[in-house]
Amino acid sequence: MAEKYTSKVALTLSEPVPDVGELVAAARAAKDIDRAAAVRGEGEDAQEVHWGGRMQKAVIRQVEDDLDSTPLLRIETYVGGDGLKVGMQRQALLLQALARQLKAQVTGVRDLSALADRDQAWMNRLAVGAVEYDDAVRPVAEGEGTWWVRTHGAARFDVPDLELYGLKRGQVASAEAAVRHVHDQLFAQGLKGELELPDGTSVYLVPVLEAWQHVPLEWPGVGKAGVDRGPGLDGPRASLSVRHRPRLGKWKVDLKGVLKVLESEPV
Repeated sequence: MAEKYTSKVALTLSEPVPDVGELVAAARAAKDIDRAAAVRGEGEDAQEVHWGGRMQKAVIRQVEDDLDSTPLLRIETYVGGDGLKVGMQRQALLLQALARQLKAQVTGVRDLSALADRDQAWMNRLAVGAVEYDDAVRPVAEGEGTWWVRTHGAARFDVPDLELYGLKRGQVASAEAAVRHVHDQLFAQGLKGELELPDGTSVYLVPVLEAWQHVPLEWPGVGKAGVDRGPGLDGPRASLSVRHRPRLGKWKVDLKGVLKVLESEPV
């Protein structure tokens, strides 16, 4: 079983929890958590837990948000093996178990993997299994004249988040639909599956550092290796290239071919 905690979702609190160990013990007494132990070297402020009758583990940790200093009770776990729906549902169930103990102290939910603020109704809906793509993966469009579309949150499911560069404003909606379409295929088939755009054009993944070698560096979202790109942009990330017949054993990187397809797509 993978031991990488790739998904981070937190309860936002009105004030810090006095003792995470006591909180987890109360959730265990309510039978919402099966087993728990303090994380070695971190004491009672970080607890490793099992829940829902599974051996899968999560860490419950009290932190402050780096940007606004909001007190957070963060759950870190691995969801790749469960997939989008079950993975998000299980994490929501654990959040819900802690929220029951904290009651009015909870002010909301912050999905740190998708960089999205949610409310408790979102958490409760996911906990009953009503999970959609947009609950786990957030598309973002940014630019002025030339646009950049990217996603946050997909990498926790063992597939890359996606980025498209050099878009016109009128292509943004088609680009967002395209990355969602490709993600649906990645979630269903994994990295080895055949990928295509909504119109059936065959595409493949190009790691962002390789993609940057084929586009103007002044485009939004494009950078140089080693440059800090900001929060949420440090995980596995890829762009898309149209798939052509390989020449001399190599694939031609055709990012502009994707732009041409999106230009012809209805908005």
